[in-house]
Amino acid sequence: MFIEDEELRNLYKISGEENLQKLTDGLLHLQKHPDDEATLEELLRVSHILKGDSRIVGVEDVVTLTTQIEKILLSLKRQNTIFTSHVSDCLYQGLDAIGFLVYEAVTGELVGVDIAEILDRLTAAVLESKPQELEVVPQAQPDISSQESVARDNQYTTITNQYKDVSGHVCATINSNSSVLTSSFIEDADIEDAELRVIYQTASEEHLQNLAAGLLHLQNQPEDEATLEQLLREAHSLKGDSRNIGVENVVTLTHQLEEILLSIKRQEIILTPQLCDRLYQALDTIALLVQEAVIGQPSEVDASLVVNNLMAAISASTIQESLPVSPKVPSLPAKIPIKAATDDLLSPSLGVSQPYQIDTIRVQTRYLDALMTQVEELTVTKIAIAHAATEIEEMASLWEEWKAVDSQEQYLDSSSLDTNSYAERLEKTINSLRTSIQEHSTKLDIINGELKEKIRTVRLLPLSTVFKLLRRTVQDLARQQSKEVELIIAGEEITADKRILEEIKDPLMHMVRNAIDHGIETPSEREKLGKPPVATIWLRAYQTATNITIEVTDDGRGLDIEKIKQTAVKRELYSPEELTSMTPSQIHDLILAPGFSTQTFITEISGRGIGLDVVRTSVERLKGNIQIESTPGQGCTFRIDLSTTLAIANVLLFEVQGIVHALPIEFVQKTLLISPEQIITNEDRTTINLDGQAVLVANLADLLELSNSPGYDRIAKFEQLPSSLQPCILLKVGEEQFGFFVDRLLNTQEVVIKPHSQLLKRVHNITGVTILGSGEVCIILNPSYLLKSLQQQTMPTVSVKPRKTVKRKPLILLVEDSTPVRTQEKRLLEKAGYEVVVAVDGLDGYNKLKTHDFNAIVSDVEMPNLDGFSLTAKIRQHPEYQALPIILVTTLVDNENKRRGSDAGANAYIMKSNFNQDVLLEILERLV
Repeated sequence: MFIEDEELRNLYKISGEENLQKLTDGLLHLQKHPDDEATLEELLRVSHILKGDSRIVGVEDVVTLTTQIEKILLSLKRQNTIFTSHVSDCLYQGLDAIGFLVYEAVTGELVGVDIAEILDRLTAAVLESKPQELEVVPQAQPDISSQESVARDNQYTTITNQYKDVSGHVCATINSNSSVLTSSFIEDADIEDAELRVIYQTASEEHLQNLAAGLLHLQNQPEDEATLEQLLREAHSLKGDSRNIGVENVVTLTHQLEEILLSIKRQEIILTPQLCDRLYQALDTIALLVQEAVIGQPSEVDASLVVNNLMAAISASTIQESLPVSPKVPSLPAKIPIKAATDDLLSPSLGVSQPYQIDTIRVQTRYLDALMTQVEELTVTKIAIAHAATEIEEMASLWEEWKAVDSQEQYLDSSSLDTNSYAERLEKTINSLRTSIQEHSTKLDIINGELKEKIRTVRLLPLSTVFKLLRRTVQDLARQQSKEVELIIAGEEITADKRILEEIKDPLMHMVRNAIDHGIETPSEREKLGKPPVATIWLRAYQTATNITIEVTDDGRGLDIEKIKQTAVKRELYSPEELTSMTPSQIHDLILAPGFSTQTFITEISGRGIGLDVVRTSVERLKGNIQIESTPGQGCTFRIDLSTTLAIANVLLFEVQGIVHALPIEFVQKTLLISPEQIITNEDRTTINLDGQAVLVANLADLLELSNSPGYDRIAKFEQLPSSLQPCILLKVGEEQFGFFVDRLLNTQEVVIKPHSQLLKRVHNITGVTILGSGEVCIILNPSYLLKSLQQQTMPTVSVKPRKTVKRKPLILLVEDSTPVRTQEKRLLEKAGYEVVVAVDGLDGYNKLKTHDFNAIVSDVEMPNLDGFSLTAKIRQHPEYQALPIILVTTLVDNENKRRGSDAGANAYIMKSNFNQDVLLEILERLV
């Protein structure tokens, strides 16, 4: 049977796949809840739809099998049949056969399904499961071994491959003698098919995000059965997708995850914090294995270790020793690469090694239909413009003829030439073109506006896409810091452009990390301060007509202004006198400077000064603005204002030295005409009095260094204002108000912003460029940059001072008892330009300390004679060594030892298990 009509064929393929998937999921649920009448009703409804669809397109074999399945479901509902494992298996076989028949109907390839044998099996299963012929089956979970479950999953997954792959790639065959399905899975984990690779990556990321979010919710509400059911569905879907394309290591881990969730549901084990950590570790491992399958690069994940950790956590979480802990763990494929065993894997939620990218967007078909309608309108307009072009050619021909006639008038009798006729024809053509062009221009404006709006709508995604990623981050970081933190999210339903979500993910991650690491106190510290032991971080979003605002607020200790000042002086950025003249807002902004960190103890994730600089850079790239508000002892707020559109903006146009510039209209408070009497000059500051408030102002030509520009000739062509009045643009960035004097105010205009050239990357105050209707290139200025330039101009002594250069190479004391490690680190340091003196243990290091004037110490912790902690504490007893940087490099990764290092007086703590040479050199560069 083959469906001839292409449209019907495609519709039937889609509906058949969806209905079969629903039937399979429902049967899986029914195995665990045989008394769930609602699920039975849903299965009856879906099978009835499948039967009706098949009858309409004439696939009678599917009608026959679906009718029999429907009868069995009705018998189960009436309790005339007991839902045994045998009945379940026969129903799965029936669905498998239907899947093949659907595939045959949409591709025309014969699959050889023996309908009679399938019907016999279904009938026999019902007869064997009559209540009077069987012992009463207890209401507990049917006794199905994990091996049988895997086999049945293999059967259905193979069917799914078969009828989904209509391009002719048959991934399964059926044995007509025994109805046993076999699968030709891909041997290699790498996915060769590019389309399947993208689909699998997208689906897996979604399943893993849902699993992580559901698990986080389950920790807070362990009795929520609906969430457990959702987690089971997500795990089952991920397992099925992975088996379809042959990623067997993911199948194995996901199956084990599924079994644990089932055990939790049966109340055989409890969801302890330790088990939660291991489940998260399993999800992280699965994510790495998915990435391995997608990009084809080995992830070096020790999946066996993850399974062993899971089993250990399960043993500790068992409610009764007599209860079964978990089904037998399926053996992992031998090809899983093994990594050096570590107790914990780095959670992907804590890293930002890869740019966050949203590769797919789900679009409602009505939006696509609307876009297609606009494309059709464009085609009509294109044809009309082509007709107008023909009229222009005709007019040009008339003009050429008229010129030829005019040149012959001196030789011919002009009365014989009908010049009026040419004039009338030209006038008629010109009028027709004028009307036509006006109509086309209006129509194109309408179509352009509608296309722009619809495409913008298609690219909109809810902020929850990014916000939900932060829940896991908060939990992991709080646990690492031995803190208790609750994340409260508001406004996640607000939508924003896809690019905004991609760009804002890392800044939000850094701000949350900064809040937990720097702002939030430990539970004991909070109780001493009269605060609840559980801290709170609020992640809020709200929207105005032109902006989206995102706030990250914590109720921690707030920013320490004095500590920020000390760091600025220590890094030789500003002098104490310069800092005294700064406002609190300006001092808060210092923490956004590159490499700025008030943390005195450095680890791989804290104190390196690379977090908030990323925030500032990303926000400015999005044409946004960041503000910091802090109240000592009460908390801190980071507020990000972002434009809802990135490519198109409304700007105010004006001239400076004859050159047209633009400013985003959302930053413009008002435009003024200022008289000399309103300008107040005090030392290096120029202000105007506006409603009783002194507002900082400057000549924009001076700020942009255009005062010596010759300008353009047209500067003298416009009517000059009276010399007593100067145009001024008043801007507002955050809470700061300031103004600029310009030569002439023009108008507002909607423009397309284009990024400026790489050659102009280092030019200050520019956010982009645009092309005006006249063809001129117009520079769009960045108000945030202008504010910084203005503040520096009014404080000329405030500037970044060059670091003091050391004439000789910095000298490092390397204390390490392992010869191979000592050799490796010595080579690394010398290659980086340091001189190195080595010591073989802590006591040797202490004795060599006074032999040279060292710039820093790099030391192991576990050493004979004197360990690294004791060495550090002993060194700090000497006042002359209080400022000497000490970096500990060790395998002791727990928080307790990190605290010991900090208490002893070390400046940084690096773990050997995650030893990163760049991290060590970066920390040395900062400290030396």
